[in-house]
Amino acid sequence: MKNGVLLIKPHHFLDFLYDLAINNRHDEPNPNENANGELCRAFMDGEFKTIIFTPFVDDICRPCKCLINGETCNQSFDEKTSKKYGIKSKNDFNYQLDIKLNAALPHIFVFHQEQNIINVLELLNKNLNDETINLYPWDLPNRVQNTYLGINKAIKIYQKT
Repeated sequence: MKNGVLLIKPHHFLDFLYDLAINNRHDEPNPNENANGELCRAFMDGEFKTIIFTPFVDDICRPCKCLINGETCNQSFDEKTSKKYGIKSKNDFNYQLDIKLNAALPHIFVFHQEQNIINVLELLNKNLNDETINLYPWDLPNRVQNTYLGINKAIKIYQKT
């Protein structure tokens, strides 16, 4: 994060919205040393002014010890998860997911363009639907409902900043 600008993958942003809904501030130890917890807490505290979406390495991934040459995640899914999603590489899975999210909402998940975060949240509030949320297939409790709740909470936070 530089000067209140968050560079983030679309699916990571949806994670932040879900985490905000359930108040998961990621205070637990981070074995991969990525910036997920730090940035999620900053998001929940209203510290970002603008956001830039990317399908590549973002501010969460940049310090991760699983990143090869600053460009590619070397993590693989376990056998059960690989069979479920038909893909072994976490890097490939995440890239394909972010491309799908961009295709579903190209006027919101615009790659490499700085946007005002409150505008993005308001557009998501009007345009995000269950089908788009479910493009991201993680099995989390009440994923759809909590994503919408997270958007509403985030709008309240960012309207004050």
